Amino acid sequence: MKNKVKYIIGSITFVILIALIMVFLNKNCMAHYYFERMTGHEYPDISGYHKVTVDEMNGTTDQDKEQKIKKIMAKDKINGIVLFGDPSKKPNIVESDQSNDAKNKIGPNVLYPIASLQKVYTGIAIQKLIDEHKISLSTTINKFYPKIANSNKITVGDLLSHISGIDDGNQQTPVVLKNENDALSFVEKNLNSTGKIGKWNYSDSDYALLAGIVSKVSGMGYQDYINKNILVPYKLKNTKFYNQVNDKADVISGNMQSTGNDLCFETLKRKMSVALGAGGMFSSAIDYWNFVNALTSNKIIPLNDITSNTNRYYDGVYLGQGTIHADGAMNGCQSCFIANYDSNQTFIFFSNNISFKQMLKVRGKLVEICFE
Repeated sequence: MKNKVKYIIGSITFVILIALIMVFLNKNCMAHYYFERMTGHEYPDISGYHKVTVDEMNGTTDQDKEQKIKKIMAKDKINGIVLFGDPSKKPNIVESDQSNDAKNKIGPNVLYPIASLQKVYTGIAIQKLIDEHKISLSTTINKFYPKIANSNKITVGDLLSHISGIDDGNQQTPVVLKNENDALSFVEKNLNSTGKIGKWNYSDSDYALLAGIVSKVSGMGYQDYINKNILVPYKLKNTKFYNQVNDKADVISGNMQSTGNDLCFETLKRKMSVALGAGGMFSSAIDYWNFVNALTSNKIIPLNDITSNTNRYYDGVYLGQGTIHADGAMNGCQSCFIANYDSNQTFIFFSNNISFKQMLKVRGKLVEICFE
């Protein structure tokens, strides 16, 4: 019996000794992981040190996942960037440069047109005003837009969930709209209020009207409100509105081959200027990662304000079982994010040389890898 106990103690001591040696020599990141698991401690975040984590169930490392992602993006010739992992930590980043042109490479800090991913910002702004009891989901919009047909029946909640019965109408402008007032006037003039309230109908105009409500209720411009309550407090320095960016060299462009459209910088800004509250922002991938972290960790608003809603879409995101997600498409740039708040995992994907349909298809493959 004593020999058996000595053998067990000796074996454990040997394993710990080997793990300590491997950590000291820094030759095998897996040794770091197993040592942490055995001792119950976490290593400090050392700058420049890439710690490999291991999935509890199947032993898949983040490096394994990165390699799988690279293979998929290379096979499909996708020019883009993927961020994944625990949103409260530094993300795992996979870049795929298939353009052979440095100006088209999507790095983690480059400004990128996030299109409908901006709706999350607008939804949060409205939610903050609701939490402050300045408006409610049942507030009818005739108080703000008396000239819009059926405005006495359409509520703030209807706009947030795209069930207002409002169609976008014309979204083409020959010039870049200069400010929020011009954009809101353009939207009001061109939208079509069908009266089909309660029926799902995705509409940028819903969120343009919400951006206008943010301004009317808060007493400050929509951009000023977003800056004061989200961008500045959470240090999102690489998130800009379209009218703050004047040099095309500062932003990523779409690949004309993916859509066949005119993807020049001025065309992009014209489209963004019309999309008040719904597609008028640039963001770096890292900034959007940090924004999602602030959202899912209940720092900006309680996440339950969003996830407790019973509609399929609310506050700029689609609601799933333990997940929220959103997609964006503008001028050849396709983007998306998915946050699993039950397992505390986030996935962000920005691309600029594939179609929206292709993005949705590859998104499923990439998420399966990132969340496995």
